[in-house]
Amino acid sequence: MPTDILQTLDRGLEAVELISKRTAGISPADLAEELGVHRAGAYRILATLEHRRLATKGADGRYRLGSGAVVIGERFMNQFRAAAQPVIQDLADRTSCTAFVAIADRDEAVALAVAEPADRASIGIRYQVGARHPLRHGADGIAILATRPELADDPEPVRRARRDGHAISDGQVQPGAAGIAIGSDPAELGDVEASVGVIRLGHAEDLDVPRLLPLVRTAQESLLLTY
Repeated sequence: MPTDILQTLDRGLEAVELISKRTAGISPADLAEELGVHRAGAYRILATLEHRRLATKGADGRYRLGSGAVVIGERFMNQFRAAAQPVIQDLADRTSCTAFVAIADRDEAVALAVAEPADRASIGIRYQVGARHPLRHGADGIAILATRPELADDPEPVRRARRDGHAISDGQVQPGAAGIAIGSDPAELGDVEASVGVIRLGHAEDLDVPRLLPLVRTAQESLLLTY
């Protein structure tokens, strides 16, 4: 462990992470074993997390995430969206397409931030913040799946996106619309699985990939530097 890390704080944050991964909750005994601490130490950590509403004790005696975790998560997303908006607005203006940042929410891709080009003669497409669809449909979701470890049952579009470094969609989400997206390493975005891309009216063959891809990649890199 680095010398400049507070061990107590680090252990508390590790406890939050462990609790978040247990859908059925975690007992103090199991938490103590996972953290490598005495059970009394686990109880103190849990009491502190309860005080900050980051954990809550159920009737079954197991601990789950508390409402404070939801509040922090919402604030993180608001900050993330604020950081992303100028980046994708610039991408939209440079490409004359609708630009977006999407994140993974379980098995769906959700549009977190969307920007339309300022040029009214552009060929962007209306795309709403909060719009969601299965990860396996659309360039945004496929690009996110391509950043994950390879699985034996990965569909061909995911395998192709992993190989090419970008994903392309052709009407899977919106008929008559095509898009291109690049996924980001979750480790560089606070464990958020995200992709950056553009969408426009037309078909995949209408996408000027050699022109669009460098612009999307630059936006993706700018987002990593911004947040």
